[in-house]
Amino acid sequence: MMLKKNVLIVGCGGIGSNVVDALYRACHALQLPCHIHVMDSDIVSITNLGHQRFQTADVGQTKVSVLQKRYNDDDSQVKVFGIEDDLIDEEQLVGYDFIIVAVDRPEPRRMVHQQKVPWIDLRCSGDGFMVLTYQTNKKLVEAMTPDHPPKSCQLEGALDIGNIEFGFLISAAHGAQWAVQHLRGCSGPHESIGSITSGSFQFPVVS
Repeated sequence: MMLKKNVLIVGCGGIGSNVVDALYRACHALQLPCHIHVMDSDIVSITNLGHQRFQTADVGQTKVSVLQKRYNDDDSQVKVFGIEDDLIDEEQLVGYDFIIVAVDRPEPRRMVHQQKVPWIDLRCSGDGFMVLTYQTNKKLVEAMTPDHPPKSCQLEGALDIGNIEFGFLISAAHGAQWAVQHLRGCSGPHESIGSITSGSFQFPVVS
């Protein structure tokens, strides 16, 4: 009998909410037993509806409570648990087998990078995406995680002019693929960077 694993997804926006959806559906169909824990304190807003896994009826509710209710099926070996909190302390990361970080701030990312369990760091901006993992060169991870203010996955002003770009889906697909393969005991995707329009990019060389 396969042991049930605990997966933590930190962040429930454009990337994180889509990872939850893809991962739950895949694990349910494959009968991969796991607990998916989703950590985020944000409330669903109207501006989220075009690129996050929420509907008009969800506006005003916490994102994680919506997903917990939506994806919990009594007959499934896959369970979703919402944690209505932000990641501010490393103690919040204890007890998980795999960690997926999908937030827009460097501080939680760095906390995840210090963990001894397998992790993947999913990022995007507009139609661009970046993926780092626990197997990525540590100096590259540090170089690609500078201080910066919080950033939305949509470019500044994009929603105001009626535009949505889909780099978040590329990052979410990497995260779901990585998690499913690790739950199966296989290797998943490694670091990647690029854009839907321009194709693959090269990471900077670090020494």
